[in-house]
Amino acid sequence: MDDGDDGTERRSQASVPAPRSVGSGPRGLPGTRAEWVTVRGQVSGLLLALQEAEVTDGASLPAPLSGGRTLRAWGYARQGVRPGSRRVACSVAELAILGRSARVLGHRLCRARISGADDAVVHVLRREASVHDCVPEWLVAQIARVHGVLSAPSPVSAQVVWRALDDRGAAHETWAEPAS
Repeated sequence: MDDGDDGTERRSQASVPAPRSVGSGPRGLPGTRAEWVTVRGQVSGLLLALQEAEVTDGASLPAPLSGGRTLRAWGYARQGVRPGSRRVACSVAELAILGRSARVLGHRLCRARISGADDAVVHVLRREASVHDCVPEWLVAQIARVHGVLSAPSPVSAQVVWRALDDRGAAHETWAEPAS
């Protein structure tokens, strides 16, 4: 399984759906304006903090987070992520970068939970989670959510992906080891 940690990029056999160009009726993308403002702020804050850690602190980030690739992809995608939006300005490749970034961040966070040692990426995730008053997993899930909504094949699928994170209490719960 390619998690991007080795700095190489491998082509996946799975296809990436094209960005949605038509919304669900007059409303467009699911979610309220307030929800999209929160999502945009959380994702932007995390990606900017990762970029700052790489440029200012010299942190080594895994692909596709390195070199600002995910931040640039998010810059194109975020223009269309608001309720009522009917057009998404990003390409299939940029959407793929967002999805892969969520997977790499999730993998890094899981590895840190198991090993008990944070790397630079997890340190930034934890710091940004505290800024946004949520758990690090929530920030990773927000990136996955945006990817899922923008690449959904239909408005109904986009709605299902959007509502998957609607458990409001999940953002504030602390992660605990499962009982043995």
